[in-house]
Order: sequence, then C-alpha cells, then structure tokens
Amino acid sequence: MEIVITDWALQSYLDLKGIFTDEEYKETLRPDAERLKDYPHDPKFDNDKFWGPCKDRAKKVIRYGYKMKWHNIGSGRAQLRLLVVLTDGVAYLCNAYVTDGEKKDEREMVKLKVKIKLIQEGKYVSRGRLL
Repeated sequence: MEIVITDWALQSYLDLKGIFTDEEYKETLRPDAERLKDYPHDPKFDNDKFWGPCKDRAKKVIRYGYKMKWHNIGSGRAQLRLLVVLTDGVAYLCNAYVTDGEKKDEREMVKLKVKIKLIQEGKYVSRGRLL
C-alpha cells in the first residue's frame, strides 16, 4: 500500500517532537507507520490495542478512518495516536496527537471527518511518501 504523508501529519510531527525521543521515533513510531505498506497482512493490525477503526461520539465507525495507538511514549508516558485514512489503496497519514481522554478523542474524530472529505476531494497537501 502506498503511504502519503499529509501536511497535517508533518505539522503534528513537528508539534509533538518533544513528546517522544528520537530513539522512539526511529525504533517504534516510524517502523509501525511503515507497516501500512503491508496492510492488512502485518499481524500487528490484528492487535486492537495498536490499531482500530475510528469511532465518532455516538460510537459509530467513521468510514475510511483508522488510528494507530501507542502507550507510554516519552518521559511523560504519553498516549499517542496517529490518525490514518485508508481509501483507494492509499494510506494517508493525517495527524497525530496525545490523548488525555474521551473528549480529546471526540474532538479529533470531528476534525478527521473533515480531513476525509478533503482527501476525497483532492484538497490536501502531500509532503511526501514513506518508501
């Protein structure tokens, strides 16, 4: 599967750079994102503590929306999420954020719905691809 890095993903990476260490990025975060090349065949996608569909406030699955989940990242032991849009055989890395509870996740899901629409309309900025 092709992996597109959107401007949203790059910006959130830069915003979160102090949350995780360079070592965590190189050894965990980036390799996990690269697993999308083999989606859905990589067994890690069967682990619901790592990967799952996004759900809105009413617990309804958001079509095309998924999230990667990491627990206890960085010295603050943050709960990090990366939102991914899967459509037409392409994985679009959207934004990453530190979750502090259900309300934060709900707000991010509202934003994700807008991003899905923009991606489908071709109204997003690509900052590269993971090769």
